[in-house]
Amino acid sequence: MERNIVVLKSAFSAAACLSATLLCVAAAQTAPSNPIDPIYACQTIPADAERLACFDQAVATLKARETAGEVQTVDVAAIESIEKEAFGFSLPSLPSLFRSQAGDTAPRESVSEITVPVKSARIQGVTGKVVVVLENGQTWEQTDTVKANAFAIKKAKEARIRKASMGSYMLSLDGAASFRAKRIS
Repeated sequence: MERNIVVLKSAFSAAACLSATLLCVAAAQTAPSNPIDPIYACQTIPADAERLACFDQAVATLKARETAGEVQTVDVAAIESIEKEAFGFSLPSLPSLFRSQAGDTAPRESVSEITVPVKSARIQGVTGKVVVVLENGQTWEQTDTVKANAFAIKKAKEARIRKASMGSYMLSLDGAASFRAKRIS
């Protein structure tokens, strides 16, 4: 009789552990913070058949979410491209979306400077402010009162824009003196 009780306790404990594991895996599959967490959860299942079934289900779910447009895979080069395209706009959530390494909780360092070929540059007649259109489609406008050489502005080939203090940006054309600027498009 005592032996039967021990066996029942062991069976009950195993069933409880299995139920808890299945609940954890199910919870991870319904609302994962990282879309590939369910795949990682499958890796912890010791039995080959169950682990394979878990992988098959997790991959099928991920593929369905990708097909539905809920999930998209982005590599580091694409992230850097997005950050450069968004440079100059206030997007506070962008850096926190991308981490520097897998498992890292700190956001990766965002782009603090870009150098881009100039498509056109001019001085506005009424305000005397410099307006620079870059090859990547960005348009920047001078915000300070620094006087610029109109001839040098029109011949500019390259713009270097860097983050400055208090959310401002400094723009330099062909290595000349910098002026404060804001991105307008």
